[in-house]
Formats: sequence, structure tokens, C-alpha cells
Amino acid sequence: MKKISVRLVPALFLLLGVSTAAFAAPIRAPEFATRTVRLADLDLSTAVGAETLYGRIKEAARLVCRHESGRPKYECRARAIDNAVRDVGSTLLASIHRSAAGSTEEVVVR
Repeated sequence: MKKISVRLVPALFLLLGVSTAAFAAPIRAPEFATRTVRLADLDLSTAVGAETLYGRIKEAARLVCRHESGRPKYECRARAIDNAVRDVGSTLLASIHRSAAGSTEEVVVR
């Protein structure tokens, strides 16, 4: 079954006040929330298939970001959706995403 994961990935990690003791401690990768999105049942070469997947990705991003703290939830969702759409690699899905993101930005600007 073909799947993708919608995940929250910080764009930048900053290390401040690093001491020599910090280098001795093992470095753990940060844990991120993920949600699996099914796509094997969809034909991404059709508008219906790509739109269905886009809806699934948006719902997964909503669930992944519901407990996000620090940044606004809409930023978390936008980043998670961007990452998932890029990971799928479908030009039709990317076009749907650009169109949806463009109309969202227009509403926010007004």
C-alpha cells in the first residue's frame, strides 16, 4: 500500500549557549508528530484523485498540528501540507495546492 507521512518539521534548529558538556551528551533527533495518508487507491493523474489526496493531506495536517505550541497552527498546517505535497511529487497535486494556497493568501491579505 502506497503511503506518505504528513509531518511537522522545524525549518531551522538553533544552538545557543553550547558548552563542552553538551558535546559529550548523545544527540537525539527531535520527535515529530506524523500521520499516514493513504494514496494507493487514488489515480493522481486525474483531478478527482489529486483533489481527494489533497483533502486527505489537509485533514492529516490539521490533526498533526492540533497540539502545536509556539507558532500559530495555520503556519504548522501550511508547512506540513507543503512538505507532503512536495514528497508526493505529483504536478497535478502541486497545482491544486498552489491554487488553494493562493486563494488562502488572498483572503488573509484582505
